[in-house]
Amino acid sequence: MTEETPQPTSAPREGSGPGLAPPPRPVNRPMVPDPIVPAAYRLDRLGAALTTGEALLVMIAVASLVGVVRDDGTGVRVLGMVSLGVAGISLFTACIAAVVVVATSATGDSPRSRFRTWAICGGLVFAVPALLVVLLTLLQVGIAWRGALLSIPTTLFALWTFRRMQRNRKPPWRLVAVAFAWGLFVAAYFAQMVEGILHVVITAELLPGTAAILSHAAAAAVPEELGKGAGVLVIVLLVWRRVDGMLGGIVIGACVGIGFQFAESMSYMTGDFGAVLYQHWYRQVTGLLVSHATYTGIIGAGIGLAMQFNDWRRRVVCVGSGFLVAIAAHLIWDVFAMGRLYWESDNSLLQLFVVQPLNLIVLKGPAFAILLFLIIIALRQETRSLHQHLRREARDPRGAITPAEVPVLVNPPLRFRMRLQALLRGDRPAYSRMKRLHSAQLDLAFAEWRRDRGDPQPPGVEESLRQRIHDLKAESALVPAAVAGQR
Repeated sequence: MTEETPQPTSAPREGSGPGLAPPPRPVNRPMVPDPIVPAAYRLDRLGAALTTGEALLVMIAVASLVGVVRDDGTGVRVLGMVSLGVAGISLFTACIAAVVVVATSATGDSPRSRFRTWAICGGLVFAVPALLVVLLTLLQVGIAWRGALLSIPTTLFALWTFRRMQRNRKPPWRLVAVAFAWGLFVAAYFAQMVEGILHVVITAELLPGTAAILSHAAAAAVPEELGKGAGVLVIVLLVWRRVDGMLGGIVIGACVGIGFQFAESMSYMTGDFGAVLYQHWYRQVTGLLVSHATYTGIIGAGIGLAMQFNDWRRRVVCVGSGFLVAIAAHLIWDVFAMGRLYWESDNSLLQLFVVQPLNLIVLKGPAFAILLFLIIIALRQETRSLHQHLRREARDPRGAITPAEVPVLVNPPLRFRMRLQALLRGDRPAYSRMKRLHSAQLDLAFAEWRRDRGDPQPPGVEESLRQRIHDLKAESALVPAAVAGQR
């Protein structure tokens, strides 16, 4: 369904006076309906995300029950009882929510109503655990406040670095913040509970030796990567339109890992200031990008790649491979670290600035090299697909992209220089319009890419983006004409 809507052209038409705005011409502008079809509200993705969260709660409940039954320490037993109680409340709420969801689904309401019901019920299920997790984490950060203040700049730098890797369509900062929060709160608490109970059991049941070292290493690597990887999976399932393949998964995974790294660093920064400085150098400077950000980035690469396939077997292989590689890389480091199988020096300066970075390069460097390789492959794949869809749009007579704009849109440094030149001229409105125009054109190319992959799209999304691009171009053309008329 269309309606006639006037739209100005980008160049003066014949008969227009100098300095006058070009007269409007009628175009067919689609009337975009509200996205009320299942393509806009994917209950299957929302259900999978909620199921993943419930699985984490069940594992926390099992670990807490083990800690309470074994009674290996007062602290473990008390924390286990608290976590068990919270998990029990959440599971009871989940049963009530399931009844509400089934009743709502049976009434035959619209997909939007069902989606909203599922989302509200899911939020209520995780409200109590979220409150407990946030309070405990903030308490830990408050205890290590000196380390937290030192770690904020390095953490922001790491988040900025990984966000910049998605050069064509950067994720919004709120999505980066959500990924960081999952690593800081959810993954860290899950690891603290499950991994903590496993370490207590292993210490009590195994004698010191090779078996104990391997067991402790596995008890650290597996729960931590499961907790972080579950966050990447949940975020990708909920904001799947903002994840454009493998590169988007890498960025989200790295941000989750940085959040976990921040929480883990706080647990080691509770001593004197000298110990805080050492841990900051070790965990927030030399090891910041090559530790949890690398492991979870690899998991994100597998999840992001799985989004490009419709075959569930390929999806399972991609996701499973990401988890296995990340766990293996993490396990290698933990085995060497717990077994003290690394180089050490009696000279403190040599140990701090040479030996320790060398250990990280040798033991964590291969995993980081794998991540860099995946980033390069993902960038090449994304740029190639982007170029293909931009050229196809440029060949379309009704397209919103011209052939001359294609080389600019596939070249991020060139786009940046064009915007920077406008900013240096003092023309901030032109900078803003150019940025919005480039973003809309790239959004259109990515929307076509997702459609070709078989991802369901809201009705009229591409036509809406084309109209927005035409409007931005018309606005850019009208401003110089208005300025000339004032002169």
